[in-house]
Amino acid sequence: MLLNSILFILFFTSIILDDLRIIGTVFFVELFLNIFLNKNLLNNIKKLRVLLYIYLGTFIVQILSIQEGEVVFKIFSVYITKPALENFSINFLRIINLIMLSWLISKKCSIFNHFGEYKVIIENVIELVPEVFVMFRKKMSLKRFFKHILKKIKI
Repeated sequence: MLLNSILFILFFTSIILDDLRIIGTVFFVELFLNIFLNKNLLNNIKKLRVLLYIYLGTFIVQILSIQEGEVVFKIFSVYITKPALENFSINFLRIINLIMLSWLISKKCSIFNHFGEYKVIIENVIELVPEVFVMFRKKMSLKRFFKHILKKIKI
């Protein structure tokens, strides 16, 4: 449940946002999770070699299609602009993020395998997060609230 929530947030962050720094941060978080949780990471990376040719093709198309903006450098009569490089970087990182996310979703690298017997407790605590709003609505004391939560976890 916890991993699913984190992966859901990472998925929507990489899909919706267009900020290169945020997508880059998501990339490094997913890379970190893959390094520690994915036992087949090297095999998965070897399978990506074929996709590099596709990415190279999209890079050339994006460079040719976006010729306006600040020129970074010029190759013959083709201008490589800053917006073209940013657009390619964002799209490239999005695709890589989705691929790494799919590796994390596979059952072989579930984070709960590391927690073992605490899986049920962690899932119950996460499900009870909305109960915090009950405390404010009913104006419970903190002591009563903790008793309420502990009873729910025990069940």
